[in-house]
Amino acid sequence: MRTLRLLADEQRQVSREEQQLLARWSGWGAVAEIFDEQRSGWTREREQLRELLDERAYAAARRTTINAHYTDPTYVQAIWRAVQDLGFQDGLVLEPGAGAGTFIGLAPPGAQMTGVELDPTTAAIAQALYPDATIRAESFAQSPYRAGHFDAVVGNVPFAGVRLHDPRHNRGGHSLHNHCIIKSLALTRPGGIVAVLSSRYTLDAQNPAARREMNALGDLIGAVRLPSGAHQRAAATNVVTDLLLLRRREPNTTPTSIAWEQAPTVELGGARERLNGYYLEHPQHVLGRLAITSGQYAAPSLTVQADARALPEALTEALSEITTRAWRNGQAMSARGSAPAADRAALAPATGLWDGRRERCGGVWPRDPCRVSLRSRI
Repeated sequence: MRTLRLLADEQRQVSREEQQLLARWSGWGAVAEIFDEQRSGWTREREQLRELLDERAYAAARRTTINAHYTDPTYVQAIWRAVQDLGFQDGLVLEPGAGAGTFIGLAPPGAQMTGVELDPTTAAIAQALYPDATIRAESFAQSPYRAGHFDAVVGNVPFAGVRLHDPRHNRGGHSLHNHCIIKSLALTRPGGIVAVLSSRYTLDAQNPAARREMNALGDLIGAVRLPSGAHQRAAATNVVTDLLLLRRREPNTTPTSIAWEQAPTVELGGARERLNGYYLEHPQHVLGRLAITSGQYAAPSLTVQADARALPEALTEALSEITTRAWRNGQAMSARGSAPAADRAALAPATGLWDGRRERCGGVWPRDPCRVSLRSRI
């Protein structure tokens, strides 16, 4: 925080030493206890944080603790490799929950990155680390890009049970992670790729409504279920996640499969749990052994038990199988149509024009209210 304030005051680019320091940022989710006023052990740190952040930034940080968990670079590299194996070479790429920009930092040279990050402090860190990227400090529900603007979407979508108001892309009132995936598909051009990590409940939830909306927009190329604890090192969470690879379908074409819309009940070790139809057809893409476990006070829940040391190789193998099959089935990335410059100019959010909802930044109303600058965010 002190480094960000110094950069804002001096209005300069980050130095190599400062970059190394900022790159260690792991998000508010890993230190959620600091915002709990009942925890006396964090009093000193809480007081320091209040000195460094204004009330708006402090409230935003506290609000994002439920889903501010970042991604291990090992998985980020594997995801980018899969996107490239599907045919991506260059183009406009969106990261809808950018955090401090791990996906941006590991992007291939041809990727022109746009990151959306709700927390203004984290957005400022991402912009300082990656000045060539476009970082927007806003709710993804309010991101004004039009349909088909991006060639690809990558990232770790924020997941939580909250539901955001978005009359265009969340008419079904879906949870945060499903809303993000549906909007990501809508903002991706036909033939483009969406590769995102999400909660397992995107695929396993009893209600298939969100999956049906996704399938109305794009085909599921493949999915990989990661072991419990896959994000422990980078995000201090044991949540079970899926890597989803989807392809935005061309107009007037039908879904290649509806099996993944359903999540039937299966028996696991004497207990019953829902499991998506995709994994019933492709059990090799669950990178571990499915089990039902429970702690002393926690309700039983599904886990994926595996040796974390073998995960990188297993993930690479599963993604290689998926991308090879995609090419065979005609589900690889296709080239953007003609006149891309004109298309993108028409679809880009306008500077100086807005939809009536503006966000006050640093006491002023900027022309483009959610584009990050260090001075307006600290």
